[in-house]
Amino acid sequence: MLLSELLKADSIHLDLTSTDKQSLFQDALQRLHARGHVSEPATVLLDLEVRENIMSTGIGQGVAIPHAQSEGVPATHLSLWRPRKPVEFEAMDEQPVDLIFMILGPRGIGNEHVKILAKISRLLHGSEFRERLRRAASPAEILATIRDFEAR
Repeated sequence: MLLSELLKADSIHLDLTSTDKQSLFQDALQRLHARGHVSEPATVLLDLEVRENIMSTGIGQGVAIPHAQSEGVPATHLSLWRPRKPVEFEAMDEQPVDLIFMILGPRGIGNEHVKILAKISRLLHGSEFRERLRRAASPAEILATIRDFEAR
């Protein structure tokens, strides 16, 4: 499974106006609900909050990977969010985030989340990848960047 196949252009959002983690989650879940990727936004929000209370998914260098398994998600879904201004996320390095990969899946999907997390983490390891995602002007350019780095 390639990230470039799992992530679709309509799940890449480069225009979020959210100013904090809570409003970012709410905005993201409403958009995903409108597209049929989330059936119960309130349930998924609670599951994301429970996960964040264990430990922030802000991994540093301006990146967060919030993830949850939830009854409110019909199928595994990957989305990418880029707010207009960096958002405070209680990241490990205490820096705000401007690249958010969100992984949602139904309860009981086993280690599928872990595999997706590992693939994202491998790509994010290099600063060139992060910077190209930040400079990308469109979802198509984001997907091209991911394909380029997956091929390396």
